[in-house]
Amino acid sequence: MAKPRVFVSSTYYDLKHIRNNLEAFIDSLGYESVLYEDGDIPFHHDAPLDVSCYDEVKNCHILVLIIGGRYGSPTSENKDSESKIEFYNSVTKKEYETARSNDVPIYVFIDKNVHSEYHTFKKNRNVKGIEYAHVDDVNIFKLIDDIYAQKRNNLIRDFEKFDDISGWLKDQWAGLFADFLSSKSKERELTDLSTQVSSLKELSSVLKGYSESIMEKLEPENFQQIIESSNSNLRKRYISIFEKHDMINYLIDRTPKGVGVSKLYDAFESSSNITEFLRKASFENEFIKYMDETPRAHEDFDSLKRELG
Repeated sequence: MAKPRVFVSSTYYDLKHIRNNLEAFIDSLGYESVLYEDGDIPFHHDAPLDVSCYDEVKNCHILVLIIGGRYGSPTSENKDSESKIEFYNSVTKKEYETARSNDVPIYVFIDKNVHSEYHTFKKNRNVKGIEYAHVDDVNIFKLIDDIYAQKRNNLIRDFEKFDDISGWLKDQWAGLFADFLSSKSKERELTDLSTQVSSLKELSSVLKGYSESIMEKLEPENFQQIIESSNSNLRKRYISIFEKHDMINYLIDRTPKGVGVSKLYDAFESSSNITEFLRKASFENEFIKYMDETPRAHEDFDSLKRELG
């Protein structure tokens, strides 16, 4: 059975006890902890060690970042930078950035003393020569700056002891599981609703047939004209909905010469997928290929098909 994989990112020696406790906590929940010191990461012989860590972050479901008083070793690509320039990327920071760029959920814990000094740093960031008691490098504060600057995926908590971390993670992950169960319930509700909508569409089609049959008997002379007028009004309403859709607005700006909304709608109505639709609407092959390789285009086409019945 697949387990959620949790990558633990931090400097090692100063936070070794936190890492050990966190490993035991994660494993006790039935999850799989990933720590480089335990051999959980497959290191590749043809690449620097830290690159294997970044690759493994991409294969994990969650990253827990612990920030203490040490910034950590420079990455392999910046291994000579530490003594030459003020700023350099550490392995821990690169692990965090890898998780963020791959949209891996991140939980950040900052030592309370470090976090307190960070607020002092913010007020004095342009003042030279300040020595901080709880960090070995002001790049730690710049990392915290970067985390706070994100608009999402930047949950941050202080900690003094390990229980502060485990207690909060337990509540957060329980909440995620509850959300997952709720989403499953909503999916079932949507499936039921979709079935009901399909039934209503079938009923509507049957009623339309009955109505036309009655109309033919009551108004034999004007029957065809009434039906054509009704169908014309219905078509206008559908085209009005059609041309307001985001995907159609995007396509209208790129339609081949001579293809208006009406022709675009006819091509859409008689097509079963986005590729067939664009071919019938005379779009160029290169554009059709681009749209065919765009998952969102297929989703929008199917959504609009459902909306228009």
